[in-house]
Amino acid sequence: MIVNPENPSQLIDILKSKPLVLYGMGGAGLNIARWCEEKEIGFVFADKDAVAKQSASVIRVVAPELLTPEFLDANVVIASIVYYDEIFETLHKLGFTKEQLISYSMFMQKKVTWKDLELSTAWGEDDNRIKVIAEWIPEDTASVADYGAGKLRLKGLLSVKTKYYPIDYIKRSEDTVICDFNEGVFPEIQAEISVCTATLVFVTTAKELLKHLCKNTMKIIILSYVTGDTFADTEGRRASGYVGDLTEREIVDILFVEGFYLKEKRKDPANNIDTLYLFINNHEVKG
Repeated sequence: MIVNPENPSQLIDILKSKPLVLYGMGGAGLNIARWCEEKEIGFVFADKDAVAKQSASVIRVVAPELLTPEFLDANVVIASIVYYDEIFETLHKLGFTKEQLISYSMFMQKKVTWKDLELSTAWGEDDNRIKVIAEWIPEDTASVADYGAGKLRLKGLLSVKTKYYPIDYIKRSEDTVICDFNEGVFPEIQAEISVCTATLVFVTTAKELLKHLCKNTMKIIILSYVTGDTFADTEGRRASGYVGDLTEREIVDILFVEGFYLKEKRKDPANNIDTLYLFINNHEVKG
């Protein structure tokens, strides 16, 4: 999440007008907290896992059920994009009024692009996603095309005999294949396995890219996507930089028509609303 409010002076006045609680300590909450600290705005956190979260924070963390006695007159920022509705309902039941509840969206610019996110987010810090992907890639794989290669972390987990094609919109290594997927530019690379994770949901040409992967992959396609099933809030999706809203059924159907079937899926260890998918070429089964 990028914190860049449309009217920062007005927002600061509101936040300083009463005691302040930031509810949520995920990515959005921590980004909002940093902004508040820069503006010298005092606050406490609230989180349903307050006891566990307190050990990692120098700022006080209050359990939701303990907010009422001490903070019923406070303003509360709902600092979670994914769980906004759930938190709003919790606070409403605790007795907080709508006027006291401030949405994370007040801290954001109206339109977020992939390039904005890249400049503000520490991508690729969680190796657990890469480990899952590597588990799905046989050691004797001859070639892997990595669509949205980023820091090329996957390469280090592949066999030295595997030909690795890093593909991205900017040159991240000497052998990066530069393609802007949003411009409909896809690489003419045939590979046994294609990987497209933490990329597809940010691409306006997602359906075209999926079809391209099918036509240029011989054995396995590995994808990740935050589907419209797991995260349906359109405003929240756009605030996260997600430009597409495909459902799991739509993704599975597109690949099935192009000759791939879904063999396995797992929750993405790096993002609890993201899903990792393993698709197999039907020709591999027949063979």
